[in-house]
Amino acid sequence: MIKSKNIGLRAIEEHDIGVLTELANDTFVSTMVVGWSNPVSGIQQIDWMKNQHKDPSTVRLMVIDLATNEAIGVTGLWDIDWHNQSALTATKLLPSKVKKGYGTESIMLTMAWAFYNVGLRRLYSAILDFNGPSMAAYVKKCGWRVEGCAREAVFRKGRWCDLYQVAILKSDFDALPETSFYIDGVYPGDVNDLLDISAFSKD
Repeated sequence: MIKSKNIGLRAIEEHDIGVLTELANDTFVSTMVVGWSNPVSGIQQIDWMKNQHKDPSTVRLMVIDLATNEAIGVTGLWDIDWHNQSALTATKLLPSKVKKGYGTESIMLTMAWAFYNVGLRRLYSAILDFNGPSMAAYVKKCGWRVEGCAREAVFRKGRWCDLYQVAILKSDFDALPETSFYIDGVYPGDVNDLLDISAFSKD
């Protein structure tokens, strides 16, 4: 498991069905995310889980509360473009966890994993115009930049909403003050402690 202070990221397991179904059907969560879907049953969620690993351009991870070892949300990478080293990312947490700073921590740890393990150099996402908490987490706290706005792109709450395009480069992430802490969650230990093999080379 990849760990930071309060949360961890791990692969999705069969016993995560309940949390995934709850996230898919929670009215607050479904209102705040860009995608749209009908209510999802547990059976549908099981079918989805059986097929989700078949797409090589997508990697989903569960967000874990380290204090309780409970799954509290999902994050990951979608539409991975290996040639251009970019991907879409998003984070969904149970409403009871969104005000504890776990969202910001999840975004930071996901970035460290994407940039320093997966090998990407650019991440992007989209935020609805009324989703102030996500905008604050991504842009104010995690160093993302607003790159554009798709006007009246999404129908939500009975009206057409603007959709802001946000993104971050690896160089932006590296400039953040807590970067090294999250990188250490992906690769524990000091890279300076790695073995210098040049000392064993023959003249």
